[in-house]
Amino acid sequence: MFFVLLIMLVFHSCKNNSEDFEIGLNESINHDHFEYVVTDFKILPINDYTNRYRIKFKVINNSKVLEHTWNNSIAYIVDSKGNIYNNNKELQIKLNEREDFGWENEYHTHPESEQTTTLIFELPKKVNQPYLKVTGEFLLGDILDRSEYKKMKVKLF
Repeated sequence: MFFVLLIMLVFHSCKNNSEDFEIGLNESINHDHFEYVVTDFKILPINDYTNRYRIKFKVINNSKVLEHTWNNSIAYIVDSKGNIYNNNKELQIKLNEREDFGWENEYHTHPESEQTTTLIFELPKKVNQPYLKVTGEFLLGDILDRSEYKKMKVKLF
């Protein structure tokens, strides 16, 4: 009987649930001991066809012992059609030269601390319903929550 329950539990935890969960500003995407938060964003028109999204992004490390190493590819934007837009590192560096926000090529968030950065994305103006999502590697906690962080998306409209 124990093995039947164990097999059912494993099957249930591996079941693919493709439903995304929408969250807003200052709400956390949890990934094991780490939290990812969009604290603010601005949409700046660049020309007739392009908008620039300037996103303030915070990483919180709730671990008591583990350092969290991450980079500027930690997040991306996806639209209603499934198109993916990546952070523009060159524009991010240029913005940091004008308005220092502490840009680093790689971040090392120490236990029980947090770090912030500003991410820059360029999207066509015709994009509908852009959401920010985060990338990440498999962590032990993903077994229990079925990698829920992959299903979380932050509303940017």
